[in-house]
Amino acid sequence: MIAEEDLQAAVAEGIIDQAQAVRIAHLARLRLEGQASAPPRLGESVAAEARLAIDPDDERFRLIGGFNDIFVAIGVGLLASALLGLSRIVGFGDAFAAVALVAAWGLSEIFARRMRLALPSILLAAMFCAAAALLIAQLTADRALPSILYGGWVIAAAAFSAAALLHHWRFRVPVDMALVAGGGVGVLLALLSAVAPSLAQDYLNPILLICGLVVFVLALRLDMRDPRRLTRRSDAAFWMHLLAAGLIVHPLFSGMVGAQASFGTAKSLIILGVFVVIGIVALVIDRRALLVSALSYAGIAVAFLISQSVSQNLSLPLTLLGLAVLVLALSAGWRGLRGALLAVLPLGRWRDRLPPVSPA
Repeated sequence: MIAEEDLQAAVAEGIIDQAQAVRIAHLARLRLEGQASAPPRLGESVAAEARLAIDPDDERFRLIGGFNDIFVAIGVGLLASALLGLSRIVGFGDAFAAVALVAAWGLSEIFARRMRLALPSILLAAMFCAAAALLIAQLTADRALPSILYGGWVIAAAAFSAAALLHHWRFRVPVDMALVAGGGVGVLLALLSAVAPSLAQDYLNPILLICGLVVFVLALRLDMRDPRRLTRRSDAAFWMHLLAAGLIVHPLFSGMVGAQASFGTAKSLIILGVFVVIGIVALVIDRRALLVSALSYAGIAVAFLISQSVSQNLSLPLTLLGLAVLVLALSAGWRGLRGALLAVLPLGRWRDRLPPVSPA
């Protein structure tokens, strides 16, 4: 059987694309399952590891296929900086967005469509969407726009989402769907700020929380359409879970800390309880990405509060310690905890739409 490393190396070299690699791996898994169900013939020797099916519980995430990904990513960053610097020096600062838009699309044809390099594809997708939003913002900067467009921010956010959709149609980069969702959240916030500015300001945290829950449901739908995580739907869901976790955790954390940055034992326990709940959800849907994104944000926020000497008691460091213990405990016993949890939850027909529980 061709190893997963060989398939990913072939993708990195441009011999096959990621979709073809997924189909080859799926075909090999089906063949091995068929072999495993029949007794081996006389003299037949099959390695034990070759009989193992592809494990969806691994939550494979391909960000860097080799050092070439880092090399090209650095080149993309240098190109963006050079374009910005040149456009300003020659007096065409407004042309930067248009040039960056064309450059991101052209480089995506090479590194995203032909070579299938993961990290450069992600950076180029973000560069293309940001350049599209900036270009629209520049074109509408000095025009008399209706107040509902909130100074052009609504159009700029919509352009961000539209560019992500266009990029996805052509290049099928998994991060594109998360960029579409992010632009959609921007459109909603801009519209609310134009129509009801006081409402948007006073209820920003609940609005972000609702947006995060909507993105989470969309990501979960993608996951349930591919429970064995063999297609691009799973990769797209990964990035949407990252976005959803940030949108959910930020309003919860900022709402509990408050404008005065107050932090006490009660709030520490509430925050730990929130992340226990998120951990249970992550176990059920088998998405470490959801938990990692949420905990990363909370850890950075708590560490920042500690550096600012917001609290003189032990609440902040103990909260950070509790989060660390939670992460390490889940990492050590993820499969066992997930198997025990799914065995007692009344999931019904939803059980078959979740990734199967793999043996520890």
